Amino acid sequence: MRQQIVFWCLCVMMFPVWAADGKDVFLSKSGEDFSTYESRARLFLSAHKEWINPQNSANELAAVMPFELRPDPQQCGTASTIGVLLSHGLSDSPFSVRDAALALQKACYQVRVILLPGHGTRSADLLQVNEEDWRTAFRDAADTFQKEVDVFYVGGFSTGGALAAEYAWHHPDAVSGVLLFSPLFKINSGIDWLSPLLSYFKDWLDNYPTDDFAKYASIPVPAIASAYRLAKEARNTLQDNPQPIPVFMALSEDDQTVDASVSESVFHEAMISPKSQMLLYSRLQGNANTDRVRIYNTNWPEQRILGLSHMSIHGDPNNPYYGANGSYRICGWYLDEPVKYQACRSDTNNWFGEKSAALSEKSDHAGRISWNPLFESLMKQVSNFIQATAYLE
Repeated sequence: MRQQIVFWCLCVMMFPVWAADGKDVFLSKSGEDFSTYESRARLFLSAHKEWINPQNSANELAAVMPFELRPDPQQCGTASTIGVLLSHGLSDSPFSVRDAALALQKACYQVRVILLPGHGTRSADLLQVNEEDWRTAFRDAADTFQKEVDVFYVGGFSTGGALAAEYAWHHPDAVSGVLLFSPLFKINSGIDWLSPLLSYFKDWLDNYPTDDFAKYASIPVPAIASAYRLAKEARNTLQDNPQPIPVFMALSEDDQTVDASVSESVFHEAMISPKSQMLLYSRLQGNANTDRVRIYNTNWPEQRILGLSHMSIHGDPNNPYYGANGSYRICGWYLDEPVKYQACRSDTNNWFGEKSAALSEKSDHAGRISWNPLFESLMKQVSNFIQATAYLE
């Protein structure tokens, strides 16, 4: 009897591994050129995406597609090519880094944005993948892209930032610098370490249908566990081996998704290049500058903004979907409170920021900000950072 109990316990623990066999998700292929990768993605997403509005399927598909942007030859000339590979974060899509990619293209850089496995279709597809699939996708894209350009940068948002930093630390000779927006080096939770254990027994803590065609509303527990492991392993990789690879990091001190204090520690301890820069947005600290750190105060009552959120750091205020006057408002805090959810979506005089008691005092249905009023300044500093670290001959 004891042997039978042990056997069934092992079966329960191994179920997520068995369930991953034969997964039907979009995966990268080593050595594949980017145009073929895009074509495969288009076919897969067209067949598998859960449409929010089938009448708007063309725009919804475009939002989640991987893409490449090339600099305008008339504006930029035929100088050496600087390539930037970007990745989105967990539950997001390539749309989440489109504003940054467009700004980099305008600054004369060639940009590629990948689609992480399990994304762009339906949230349940995250049950079929793990951090190794995301690593493989980033590595395949980076290994191919860095051979096609003269100077190569990697970057990403949130989980994508962890992937980019980890890749750079493993390939310091191939990477000239790293661009990080709200990077994930630790989930902002004191019990995030429980997620791998919980993932053996529970797929979802909540599972809301999304009304946002560029992002999932809910994340399954196994995907959270994968993000936890990736963040921990990337953090350890960097802190155990500080390197002089130039890094540009932008993050919000008020971030409720990632632990910004841990990201700051990683910057100071592991990112030791004198050319590395950190932009810290804070609703409590005043503006300040040091050699490697700039702090911007984000208490802007005249704009009804109190702090920047995890996703807003690299968001253009002019984005027609997520921008200041965009058609979509991030109100997921109220998915289990329909009245507040609708008020958040419709209040034209609402407040925006990152979740906090101070923000709730401003409005009991405040929205999560999805744009950065200082976006133009941010991207100018990113471009200056690349120019200062590219070492073109």
